[in-house]
Amino acid sequence: MDGERLELVAPATHWETAYLAFLDDFETAGEQRIPGASGAALARADFAAFLQRLQDDERGEGLKPGIVASSAYWLLRHDVGGVTILGVSALRHALTPALEEAGGHIGYSIRPSERRRGYGTRILALTLPYARALGLDRALVTCDTDNIGSARVIENNGGVLASEGYSALVDARISRYWITLSSRSGVG
Repeated sequence: MDGERLELVAPATHWETAYLAFLDDFETAGEQRIPGASGAALARADFAAFLQRLQDDERGEGLKPGIVASSAYWLLRHDVGGVTILGVSALRHALTPALEEAGGHIGYSIRPSERRRGYGTRILALTLPYARALGLDRALVTCDTDNIGSARVIENNGGVLASEGYSALVDARISRYWITLSSRSGVG
């Protein structure tokens, strides 16, 4: 990761090929939980409509009941031949009771072929200033209790364990962490 050119960006049309390759990585690895799985089929069928949905989600337009506005970000690595999307993050603008139980303000995922290289820590660190820019003083980030790697990512970003418990919503034990957002942190 040292010396790599990484950037957290809002989704855009010119990264369509890189995003579809990102989705392919999850499918190749045989993972059932693909980030934004409900949007994956739309991304493959009509990328412009997929991007429009992400923009609508950010503005809070056309959301289903119980869903809050959220901003999507992609972690790019600039390579000699173009870009690779290493991961995605979702910043939820508010919490519902369900998100307080499992999900929190920020969710993130790193493509399977690039895990255990520090990119999870990096994507969360780069997403936190956007949470502060929304006016949040602290961000709730959750993970499955048995996901030691994700717990380490959250702790590396200042996460303090608030509670652990079973969530019927996701049928798993969940660890809930709060990250205090410094007033000095800014976007950019």
